[in-house]
Amino acid sequence: MAAARLSLAILALVLSTTGNGQQLQQQQEHQPIVSSSKQSQLWLDCSCLHATDRNATQWGRLAINASQALGVKNNCLMIFIGGHDDELVAFQLEQLQLRPGCLDSVDVFPYLREPVIENATLAADTFCQHSRNRSATPIYSSGRLMGLRLRFQHPPTNADRWNLTLTASYRFLKRENFRTDGRLVPHSYCDFYFFASLATEEGNLGQGYFHSPRFPAHYPAHIKCAYKFIGRPDTHVEILFEELQLPPVVSGGCQLDAITLFDAESAHMSSVIDVLCSSRPSRRLVSSGPDLLLEFNASSNRTAKGFRGKYRFVPNEPGVLIALPPPPAVLEAASVAVKEEKQIQIQQLQLQHSFAAKANSLPIDVELSKPGRPFEPCKQIFDTRVNKSGTFDSSQLFLAKHAVGGSVIGGSRVLQCRYEFHGTPPERVQIRFHDFNIPTEHENSTGCQPADALHVVTEMRGETQELLCGAFLPKPLMSSGTQLHLQFMGKYPPEMTNKVQYYGFRAEYRFLTNFGIMSGVQQGQECAFVYNSSERISGLFHSPNFPGYYLENVVCNYYFYGASDEQVVLHFTYFDVEGIETCDQQTASDYVEFSNFMTTDRKYSRYCGKLQDFEMRSYGRFFRVTLHSNDRFVAIGFRALYTFETIPMNNSIISLRDNASTQSFISSAPTRAIKELYQFLLFILFLQHSFK
Repeated sequence: MAAARLSLAILALVLSTTGNGQQLQQQQEHQPIVSSSKQSQLWLDCSCLHATDRNATQWGRLAINASQALGVKNNCLMIFIGGHDDELVAFQLEQLQLRPGCLDSVDVFPYLREPVIENATLAADTFCQHSRNRSATPIYSSGRLMGLRLRFQHPPTNADRWNLTLTASYRFLKRENFRTDGRLVPHSYCDFYFFASLATEEGNLGQGYFHSPRFPAHYPAHIKCAYKFIGRPDTHVEILFEELQLPPVVSGGCQLDAITLFDAESAHMSSVIDVLCSSRPSRRLVSSGPDLLLEFNASSNRTAKGFRGKYRFVPNEPGVLIALPPPPAVLEAASVAVKEEKQIQIQQLQLQHSFAAKANSLPIDVELSKPGRPFEPCKQIFDTRVNKSGTFDSSQLFLAKHAVGGSVIGGSRVLQCRYEFHGTPPERVQIRFHDFNIPTEHENSTGCQPADALHVVTEMRGETQELLCGAFLPKPLMSSGTQLHLQFMGKYPPEMTNKVQYYGFRAEYRFLTNFGIMSGVQQGQECAFVYNSSERISGLFHSPNFPGYYLENVVCNYYFYGASDEQVVLHFTYFDVEGIETCDQQTASDYVEFSNFMTTDRKYSRYCGKLQDFEMRSYGRFFRVTLHSNDRFVAIGFRALYTFETIPMNNSIISLRDNASTQSFISSAPTRAIKELYQFLLFILFLQHSFK
């Protein structure tokens, strides 16, 4: 009997050991591929070419064909065009022929300081699926280097079957030709002073050029620049733009970046000369006095080449007054300056309480429209049955009929307007801001004043969920249900705490059913999206409402289906999911889950928190990514690049391709070794029984 018990114990031990060994072997075989080289995490190891040739006219030529691309490292070729330290690069793409389906692509990097292109570096331009002659405008670098990165997916093995052509010319330009002839204000990025010559000097009173930052390359997004021209008392300033390229205007008014010229040293709303945001004016812009201020406000996410202008200080002719044209009608559309209506009879009633008494309480229309107050409630309702998208702004609030009382706070009128967005299930409302500037509490502060801010209001209780203010564009907003309410409260004229003279906001609304996810094919009305290699072999995917906060209590699935000889490679360029440590329910964490199956994959742990760039690979043709969020806190989410790559034929995971989308690829049938061991133990038991 003891021998039988011993035999059974040995059998259990062997089976347990064999099972653990099988599981360990499978984990080793299918462990995610992680590079041991820190360099591969920072940049892709590519073949490299350096172009520095130039002829007598400073022009150079560049030509790439299939024979040069065959055999490059990691199917990647980097080209660096480098000039001297005092030069810029002008790059002209002349002919580009690539394979369809974006199998070949060209990324352009004009803002390099060193001949290195990191994985996190964003390309300024990307070309693919081109097969024609090109005569586009040149691309300019901001320094001595211009970088190109050519990527080839599944390149042919024979150059005769690969119709790849890239021809271009480049030229080195002197950086001093694009220097701004002014004095940079200390500790500023693009604020300049321009002074006229002293009264004792004769001849030229002062002239020169001024440029947008990084000109002739594209200027950075979200910058504010001031160019102050200070003349002598007997002079005036003349401005002439030789180049002006800003992002195109979709409809009337200056909706994006704009240049505002003031007929004074400081930005007074009553002294606006002109607002420029589209075509270059052919006429000279002239000040009436000795000073002129030019403000450049780039508040949008899009950029352009910018501007190049010429200025000069001109002496006034005796007895001749400089006549200025009236401010153009575009000022009202740009919301730069709207003059107060003259002779408005408003009763001077003092408010009995402050609007900032409670941060989560808003005055209601009934309270503000008591008898004796000349107030017309401002309320705009946007219904999905009328329009699925559109724009709205704060410009109409500058009219006196929307002011609460008269001069109530420091000579300013109190403004208020409510914006309500009503959709139908399963729609959600998304708000994206194009222009935004509401003063903060004070300079160098990020805190908002409840009486001068844009309130995001909860649907149920009508309380303020979030306050928006400052000079930077807020992140996109998305409702958790079919409705979203905003309430703007401000003052006019505003008490500005920054140098931006735009006041208010301009935004775009959309009623969406796709959770703000523009890639993949949505499955029904759920947050589920399919990416198939038969339709596209690479692209981007992101969390709902990215780069805004993702939604509470949402489960979003991303399904990737490759061909039988492909695997899925995901490269996360941004990852910030609310959560800590183990990313489980005990820590009330949101998390992202990865799996090679439709069910949970124990080989992957949950991911949460704020992580640096990382890469994930599937074991076969199928891969699933799932975002889980709870009702506690939210974050920005994630953005990633997906690619379907061919699996090498000698890879051990090739036998698992066809079964990768099932729940498990581990066979439940016993192996041959287990069968033989089982038969041996039965034989021992038989012998023991026979001897008894």
